[in-house]
Amino acid sequence: MPLLAGYYALEVRSGRLSIEIWDETRSVSRRILTVERHSTGVLDCAIQKFGGKPSRLTFLDLDRPQTVHRTRMGQRQNFAEQFRRMLTRQFPTWEVETLSSALDLRHSFSSVFPRAKVTCGSHILAAMACPDPQEEPAFLTFALIWHHYLQSRRRTQGQTSLCLFMPEAAGNLTAHRLRWLSGESLSPRLFRFNTHGSAGEVDPQDLGNLRTRLASIYVPPRLSREAEALLNELKSFDSVGCSPELNGAISIRCRGLEFARLENGRILLGMETRRELCQSQFSEVTNFAAQLSYSLAAQQSAAAGAPNAIPPQFSERWLESIVRANLSSIDPDLSPHLVHGQVLTFAAGDRDLIDLLAISHAGRIAVLELKATEDLHLPLQALDYWMRVAWHLERGELQHLFPGSLVQSKPPKLFLIAPAMTFHSSNTDIFRYFSPEIEVERIGLNSDWRKNLRVVLRLTGADLPISHGSTSVSGGGFQ
Repeated sequence: MPLLAGYYALEVRSGRLSIEIWDETRSVSRRILTVERHSTGVLDCAIQKFGGKPSRLTFLDLDRPQTVHRTRMGQRQNFAEQFRRMLTRQFPTWEVETLSSALDLRHSFSSVFPRAKVTCGSHILAAMACPDPQEEPAFLTFALIWHHYLQSRRRTQGQTSLCLFMPEAAGNLTAHRLRWLSGESLSPRLFRFNTHGSAGEVDPQDLGNLRTRLASIYVPPRLSREAEALLNELKSFDSVGCSPELNGAISIRCRGLEFARLENGRILLGMETRRELCQSQFSEVTNFAAQLSYSLAAQQSAAAGAPNAIPPQFSERWLESIVRANLSSIDPDLSPHLVHGQVLTFAAGDRDLIDLLAISHAGRIAVLELKATEDLHLPLQALDYWMRVAWHLERGELQHLFPGSLVQSKPPKLFLIAPAMTFHSSNTDIFRYFSPEIEVERIGLNSDWRKNLRVVLRLTGADLPISHGSTSVSGGGFQ
């Protein structure tokens, strides 16, 4: 509560210090016993409610930057208690056995989303609440991790149901994701609450349509003999890749950083500012590529020689260029000539994955999700793209992207491609919830993929490598 002039009072009563704070809706009165801790902007006091047990009251100076963390902690604790009240109202005969918003890196529990274990006899609810609509893209990942944690630690046979509490302005994305998760093992229930903390259950089927936009055109690149010779020369550089775009342009990148474009028969050279070159100046592109490659390599060496010294967004684009050039290593059934990026745009939070859309020689659509670094949310972010591609495929809206191929109506295959050691340990647990309709293959790359890409790990769905105790005979392993 804010301490505003005219809205609080400090006074000594019978030799004891008391504080009273009020606003338009409530008042708080406490007896201050001692000052337990004093630091910049923070005063922790031991207090006693009148007729109650000792507790703690914290005063924060909000003009001090040192209090930002404590303010955020207090807000999360307040929301956790609001969540407790929601649970007791929704499930009056159940017991809220545990409720916490503490950060737990070992189990990948977030401090943003309070989690609770609610029990009634042998029945268990894995409950979690989302405090803000902007947090929704990350919410379901942590909820599934919490559900898996409780289900795997049951002492008796039974089912653990998933209960999700979301603000009334959220829920659309989560509802669409839930449709592609295994309902039998989850039995998910979705609740929406208002600003007063009143919650009500909703049917996920009633939360609207997918919001997505599909690229309406595809123009195959048309190259002159000179431009084709230039691209072939650029491909001799290990760090240079060429990525065709849907409008017929070709993005030319060094370590993921675009420095030239082939567009409408023109070549544009430069990074912040670009100039158009004529055919007699094409050699300037290869010279620029050589200098840029050397400069970026020197910067990487100066940063302790760590591969991750390359900015993440460029590292992702670099991985895209290498995957495009080595598509047969990813899956020999995929056609290397028809690979598209940025086919869909949609509102599903910040999306830092690289997505590619390809097709097999037999006509089956393939969704390729690329990630160069560890990502807890990789499975559900990939699901977001997959379910939209499947939606457009079901309506026959992808044929124009693959001229000359007969596109199958079979659901797309999902490839998740990343360095083998960067798949987050929780990803496997999330894949256990995926619908059997979603065929997932995880492709693990060698750690030095920037120099020479090799596939060192192939796994199907939630399979574990044999070295991790997997007993699956259909799944893959290290190669």
